[in-house]
Amino acid sequence: MFKTIKQFILEAFRELGRVTWPTRTTVLRMTVAVVIISALFGVFAGLADLGITSALREALVLKESRQASTSSGAGSPIQVNPGDIQVDTTPVQ
Repeated sequence: MFKTIKQFILEAFRELGRVTWPTRTTVLRMTVAVVIISALFGVFAGLADLGITSALREALVLKESRQASTSSGAGSPIQVNPGDIQVDTTPVQ
């Protein structure tokens, strides 16, 4: 078992020696590109969220103002208070 583990580790180091590693300049350029793209996406997502939130808020205000203007008619909900209901509890003979 230990022989297999040792063989695996040796092969892993041998493979790492064959890897073509990027230069420092390439790594820095790619890092800067990732940071810029991430920032741009963050700004886009924030603006999209702001726009959707504003649109929904306006839609809800518009709906609320329409309900307030039509609440005097038959479409208004009925308000029932606990004292409004009276029940006769005498048994029927």
